[in-house]
Amino acid sequence: MVLVQKMTTKPATIITVKDLGQHFNDRLITLTAGSDEIILVFDTYKSDSLKQKTREKRRQGKDPVQYQIADDTSIKHIPMGRFLSHEKTKADLTVYLAEATLTYNANSPKLVITSAAGHTRSNRSMQFD
Repeated sequence: MVLVQKMTTKPATIITVKDLGQHFNDRLITLTAGSDEIILVFDTYKSDSLKQKTREKRRQGKDPVQYQIADDTSIKHIPMGRFLSHEKTKADLTVYLAEATLTYNANSPKLVITSAAGHTRSNRSMQFD
């Protein structure tokens, strides 16, 4: 989520969640250009965690809004801080980005491993002897 949260100002080209996924992947690939492997681990969001109080303070009294995470969900006019204010939205986005990253890198020469919502996946089939 650090990479997502660094995108506090979205480029004008990000109109939908699918655009966000593509932009996320482009940034990830740029940041890992010299690597043969990418291990992408997303946070787990629990409503009863100790960090929940910190998240509530960050919202500055504004109620979080839950957004549907789908390719065609429009986020053009939604600030990233507002978009990421709801725990369920963030949790769903991490799953979406993990899957999108694997899809975008299905034929990549890099080994890409993602972990989100308790599921670890790879762009390669793992064979053990």
